[in-house]
Amino acid sequence: MRTIYPLGNKAEKYILQNSFRRKISRGKYLLKPGEFCSHYYYIHEGVLRAFIKEDNKEITTWINPENEITTSIRSMTRSEPSLEYIQALENSELYVMSFESLQKMYTLFPVMNIVIRMLLTEYYAASEERSYICRLPSAEKRYDHFNASRPELVNRIPLKYIASYLGMSEETLSRLRSRKTPVK
Repeated sequence: MRTIYPLGNKAEKYILQNSFRRKISRGKYLLKPGEFCSHYYYIHEGVLRAFIKEDNKEITTWINPENEITTSIRSMTRSEPSLEYIQALENSELYVMSFESLQKMYTLFPVMNIVIRMLLTEYYAASEERSYICRLPSAEKRYDHFNASRPELVNRIPLKYIASYLGMSEETLSRLRSRKTPVK
């Protein structure tokens, strides 16, 4: 967070005292539908994804790597059960802070309102990106856009999750990738 805006020693100390480290193994869940989410997760190492199930089909709604903060916003802010799964795609190390601690931090350290506003702006833009990708008419355009906007994930995430995120079959994604890969 200090790379976003100077926090000050007291705010940094508060964050350290009110958060804890959690490791989660690849394939394990942080959250399942019907559970309540009450924490924010900073991804120190690894990758998380969220997905929903529709007719036994998994639909990936987001994929977040290191240095991102994630949660189930709807569940937390509305105090309602989650509709989504949050799963580790790699062995991951997270730093976790409760919703209550974050709310208290806003009051104790007004500078955090600036930091969070800057983060929210960034995450709203990412949400807009996801919305944009969903509306692109062709699988090729969706893949090209993903490849351009999230190059760090293209060869890191299993194809089935990228395909699910892009709204196409794994076979279609595989064909697109093979056409785009230069022959040596």
